[in-house]
Amino acid sequence: MTTDLDLRNLHAELMKLKTFPTLALEDLIRLPARGLAHDHVLLGERPWKGKRLLARVPRLVRRDVTPEDALSLQAECFRRAGPSRHTPVLHGYLDPSPRLPNGALIVDAVEGRAVDLSKDLLQLAETLASVHRLPTPDDPAPLAWTARPVEALVGLIEDQAEFIPALVQDRQARAILDEERKWARDFAAEHGRAPLPPALVLTDTHPGNYVVQKDGRAIFVDMEKTQYGSPAIDLAHASLYTSVTWDPDVSGELSNEDVADFYDTYRTAVPPSLARVQEPWFLPFRRLTWLRTTTWGCRWYAENEGQVARSGDQSQRDRMLSGVLDRLRRMARPETMERVRREWLGPDKLVLD
Repeated sequence: MTTDLDLRNLHAELMKLKTFPTLALEDLIRLPARGLAHDHVLLGERPWKGKRLLARVPRLVRRDVTPEDALSLQAECFRRAGPSRHTPVLHGYLDPSPRLPNGALIVDAVEGRAVDLSKDLLQLAETLASVHRLPTPDDPAPLAWTARPVEALVGLIEDQAEFIPALVQDRQARAILDEERKWARDFAAEHGRAPLPPALVLTDTHPGNYVVQKDGRAIFVDMEKTQYGSPAIDLAHASLYTSVTWDPDVSGELSNEDVADFYDTYRTAVPPSLARVQEPWFLPFRRLTWLRTTTWGCRWYAENEGQVARSGDQSQRDRMLSGVLDRLRRMARPETMERVRREWLGPDKLVLD
């Protein structure tokens, strides 16, 4: 379900908390949209107990879950990652209601700038390490838990592969994906049942989901896909070519040496036992994570391409949708795929030993 936010309704629900007795309607500042899933509203210019707070209002809720369950799960994602000090702190929430059908979370307003890969890449490694080294509970519920990540990842890739024809029209690109999927199936046949100790992972870790503060820390802000799984997938998604070129606000390029430094920084920031367990999976999970991302793009394209208005008078949402669709088309080009595959097939392969 998609909802449009009326600030009057948000203000009325905030008043029920009695936390902000002097907060007026005109104090609510709607921030520029950066994605399709949430509205973000700054709760006044003045700090609250030394902090500026933000209402994070879901626009979209999956049809297979209730708004109450979706909001509760998001809140738990923030709670679990909070001790890392590299994610926004959760301060409260507004239950779904007739005025606010999907509810809202009240979190820190993270102030800073977009990632510059030439300056900030190693900070992303520090951020991921700070989350991955958090203790794993005996019972991860309600967050998802993936104990056999190879098997799970290849299963997801195959499920999403049925949507490849919607996006990938080029024969060469189709052949590349067929070749990579065969490698993935063969790898899963040999390693798919290997149990790997899961850690708290952020999942959607491309550089566009971080804000770099004045103190240099990179704060990860897109929390709702947090779960327990393989840290190697987070590392791959943060540094693959298709990830670092995804968000138009992220600047800079990465060489193989930059990526190797990123992994070296991560190794030194986590306990040696965690580094040793993950190291054998660093390279294969880059290959699998690229396939996951590309086949996800095919599915997203198939499900959303028809929603863009065909008239010249497009809404802001239409323009954002069009931007995502254009980026997915670039991802599906054979030259993009070959650029990524140079890591494992080219003469100058990526080395992470």
